[in-house]
Amino acid sequence: MTDWPDKIAALLWRMALALPGLVLLALLVGIAVAKAETKGPADDSSCHGTSLVASLQAEGKLAGVEAEAKAVPNGEGRLFRIERPGLATSYLFGTMHLTDPRILALPTSVETAFDKADRLVIETVDVMDEKKAMAALFAHPEILNLPAGKTLADYLDPAERAAVETGLAEHGIPFQAVQTLQPWFTAMGLMLPACETSRKKEGMPVLDTELGKMAQAEGKPVEGLESAEEQLRAIASIPLDIQAESLVAMVSVADRMPDILETMTSLYLEGRIGMILPAIQAAVPEGGLIVGAGEGYGAFEEKVVTARNYRMAERLAPFLKQGGTFAAVGALHLPGEKGLVALLREAGWTVTRAD
Repeated sequence: MTDWPDKIAALLWRMALALPGLVLLALLVGIAVAKAETKGPADDSSCHGTSLVASLQAEGKLAGVEAEAKAVPNGEGRLFRIERPGLATSYLFGTMHLTDPRILALPTSVETAFDKADRLVIETVDVMDEKKAMAALFAHPEILNLPAGKTLADYLDPAERAAVETGLAEHGIPFQAVQTLQPWFTAMGLMLPACETSRKKEGMPVLDTELGKMAQAEGKPVEGLESAEEQLRAIASIPLDIQAESLVAMVSVADRMPDILETMTSLYLEGRIGMILPAIQAAVPEGGLIVGAGEGYGAFEEKVVTARNYRMAERLAPFLKQGGTFAAVGALHLPGEKGLVALLREAGWTVTRAD
């Protein structure tokens, strides 16, 4: 494999904030669950690592990270007001697709906006029906499995295979159990901590599902912008060699995942969305989380982030034209020159921060 100075594993952090169906399926189908053989209720106190922001400050890296984050258009804020004359105000809310109780606890500004809305629009309504989401995965084995006759070992050199095999074993996952699966699926399983999978097994919802249940309880329609299949095909379209690179990188930082996830969560709760990737990339460069512009990451960015932003903006428009819409999507879809906030403004909507 080539040693690209790329955002090789950064795509995995985007998955956590951008693809709720994928995180849910990873929790349900067994990779993440296999490493979470906990007994009894999850110990929430053991779920949280330590934010890496303090260490960045101690190492003199924080100022650079903050400067990089400041340059991200619309990189601050989780809730945005969407307006056009003659229409009731709509809202755009950035979510994080985990069961962490801190994430499920909505700020007053978000609760107020949600209560005012006539309908809820989320990324995919398939996330509301786990059986349907599972069916979407298994109905298209090419999304999950490697090409016929291929195994994971075909995409790893001997040293990488040894590292991956050891790393998986440390998480209770035999290499043989995943050798015919696409690497993205295994990497997602490693990304989720035992407490997260344990809470999901106990029935705790991710934020998107919780919002859907709240809307249904209030008699509000719940609409979707994508299908689970569309989301899965987007991630499966990443070239397999890049997926394998990402798996190797994920194995190398697996023991730091509690701190990485705590950093993501803390910055998300503070509304500093544009700082999430720069902070992780600065704090954990050994995992391949290095800022760059390689062809591999560019392909991922286009297929999994940018193309979906355009699709969601187009499909969200009819709901916004009705007014009174509360739209909730992965938070990393909001910032950037081609993020949803910018795309909606380009389409003629007045979009302002509301939190």
